[in-house]
Amino acid sequence: MDLSLIFQIISNASIIVGILFGLLNLRNFRAMRKRESTILMLNSFQTSEFVRGLLLILNLPDDIDNQYIDNLPKDEYIAIYMVVGTWERLGILVYRREVDLDLFDDAYSGPVIQSWQKLESYIRDFRARLDRDTAFEWFQWLAERMKEREEDEQPIPAYEAYRDWKYTVK
Repeated sequence: MDLSLIFQIISNASIIVGILFGLLNLRNFRAMRKRESTILMLNSFQTSEFVRGLLLILNLPDDIDNQYIDNLPKDEYIAIYMVVGTWERLGILVYRREVDLDLFDDAYSGPVIQSWQKLESYIRDFRARLDRDTAFEWFQWLAERMKEREEDEQPIPAYEAYRDWKYTVK
């Protein structure tokens, strides 16, 4: 066999191995990035400020007007905006597929839908005051996606849906 042919085969094999290695690294990088965004999402709900804001929202009367929220004590007003801002950022991450829609649905569909139901009229008025329809657009988008999913299929509590689940070691 000709020596140049052997070098060409080795060279081509090296290129193929390099490409395969690069593709494997890219796949691993994407998986790592998805895990990191999932951890970020889950950690965003681990603060006392977020929990406080969410509880404030869930305890708001239905169909509140601008005056109600605008007249809240400053710390409560800020706590509510922190939650709204979190929903906004998560909406963007879900849309860009950085956070898995199914994971978000499993973890937070109820709170985001309830938050939107409580704050929808306030946010629409807020947009009108600012003359900016894009204010909290991703929060609305996320709540609407969660509502659509629940219209297609009623949510089943995990303790019922996965009653027969067994842990197995791979």
